[in-house]
Amino acid sequence: MSPQPSWEDIERLYHEALELPVCERGALLAGVDPALREEVESLLEADSCSSLLTAPPTLVAADLVESQPGGLAAGQRVAGYEVESLISVGGMGEVYLARDLAGRPVALKILRRHLIVSVQAVDRFETEARAASALRHPNIVTVYEFGRSAAGLFIAMEWLDGSTFRAVMDAGEVEIAQAIDCGRQAAEALAAAHQAGILHRDIKPENLMLVRGGIVKILDFGLARDEGRVMGLEPSVMGASGTISGTLSGTLLYMPPEILRGETATSASDVFSLGAFLYELMAGRHPFAGETPLDVFEAIECRQVAPIGSVRSGIPASAPRRRSQPV
Repeated sequence: MSPQPSWEDIERLYHEALELPVCERGALLAGVDPALREEVESLLEADSCSSLLTAPPTLVAADLVESQPGGLAAGQRVAGYEVESLISVGGMGEVYLARDLAGRPVALKILRRHLIVSVQAVDRFETEARAASALRHPNIVTVYEFGRSAAGLFIAMEWLDGSTFRAVMDAGEVEIAQAIDCGRQAAEALAAAHQAGILHRDIKPENLMLVRGGIVKILDFGLARDEGRVMGLEPSVMGASGTISGTLSGTLLYMPPEILRGETATSASDVFSLGAFLYELMAGRHPFAGETPLDVFEAIECRQVAPIGSVRSGIPASAPRRRSQPV
């Protein structure tokens, strides 16, 4: 796995990207370390909600100072959780390893203080908590609790010992049998979410995790939608297509064509994104890769995807059916 990038590198690259037109930012970030790219993309995503522009400068400065070692110290309590260590710092917040009153490890996600003044950021944070906590499935991260504390808004969720699929793919080729099994687990989790009336809308390798025992977990329901509206957002802050503040939601490489055209997401939109991820997991390359965002737009809308068997040999035409378990 890539080492955690320094805040100096994140801040430098973030400001470089801000100075470029949106369509040129992908080229700037394409060649950088994956961990650094993920942090900068998170900041750019937060910026797209204008949260950094609406936040008081004193809060922004405080967060920048606190983010180097982490805003919370070991031993500090947030609601009923005792912080042990900082795990990651992103554009939307920080994630800590913590323990509940029974000593159970939890992942504690804290919304950055300066983003609390952004309606969109708070709604997205609460959307993630409500959507995930409404679902009970072995392949969806479990949310134990969410609320407000002296440290800010927080989500306490199950602690996962593993890696995102971005890190898994960066580490090398995935065996076909394992890829098929991972795809089955992810598909079953999405089916359960859809049956509950919840769309994820941001399926990508960074939001899927492989944990011990070969278990797949779907993470980050921050863009989830329930029954035709983004959960937690009122129509007044949504564009005609249901996207936040008129911007495209989700990540371009995994975005279905109907969303690119400004149409409403459906369960098929999640299936498209999952298919793009599974193709990449199997083939070792993305089906719609391009040098610029415009290339990606064109590929998703118009390009015929190369049959996966022509990219990697040994991939079966269909996955074997699982034998039913005896009752």
